[in-house]
Amino acid sequence: MNPMIRKELNLRMRERRGWILPSLYLLALGAVATFVYYMATSENLRELQGADVGVPMFLSAAYAQMALLLLLAPIFSAGSITIEKEQRTLPGLFTSLLTPLQIWWGKFVASLLFVLLLILIGLPVLSLTFAFGGVGPWEVCMATISTVVALAAISAMGIYWSSVFRRTVHATAVTYATVIVLTLVTFIIFAIEMSIYRPMGWEKTTFWIRVPLYFNPIFFLTMGFTPARQLVPEWMTSLGIYLFLALGAILLTLRNLRRSSEEV
Repeated sequence: MNPMIRKELNLRMRERRGWILPSLYLLALGAVATFVYYMATSENLRELQGADVGVPMFLSAAYAQMALLLLLAPIFSAGSITIEKEQRTLPGLFTSLLTPLQIWWGKFVASLLFVLLLILIGLPVLSLTFAFGGVGPWEVCMATISTVVALAAISAMGIYWSSVFRRTVHATAVTYATVIVLTLVTFIIFAIEMSIYRPMGWEKTTFWIRVPLYFNPIFFLTMGFTPARQLVPEWMTSLGIYLFLALGAILLTLRNLRRSSEEV
């Protein structure tokens, strides 16, 4: 195992937030599912079908999971390199046998593994909808894949900002600003374009009007719920954009790490 991964995981799991955050995350996700179940079953139970409960519960849990992880992901990634700068241990890493790529890989995997842990413990809540019907393994699988890809890209961008700034608070703030741009700003731009051009339906919306939504993780998750034959072009386009953003962040981070290593 990459020694950076072992070091980061040992530090993260020994911290108090290593068990507090997963507990709060699972509590919030369970509360959302319980609330939706209560609201769905508050009507006439005789006319209620299982899918009328399962589908709203699954969608609410999937969107809540994405929203919660978008709030938590910057915490694990934005301080990956700045903490080394603050503790003055980064020169020691550069003088070790680890290459900049191995340092980045260790930081990235450690931050992403904690996010994957949260996704894993949330799977029983998403899978609970199987008991009601209306939702199958395809929807759960695509929701998980979409969430992992979006959060992996955001983690890569968080590590990049961590390589740019010297303070964790600055890197975290800019990473959260990036999340806000991807989620809220892109939707606002799309809404403004729709109000100006007013196309008749989604099918008649031009590609340039849709472009802001392709960067939106909520839209990416939503397109993952479509059948397999309908994943092209919306979901695949968003997938390509997130892979491009992640690759760009990786290359820029490696460049910053190489420059920092040359100064040691």
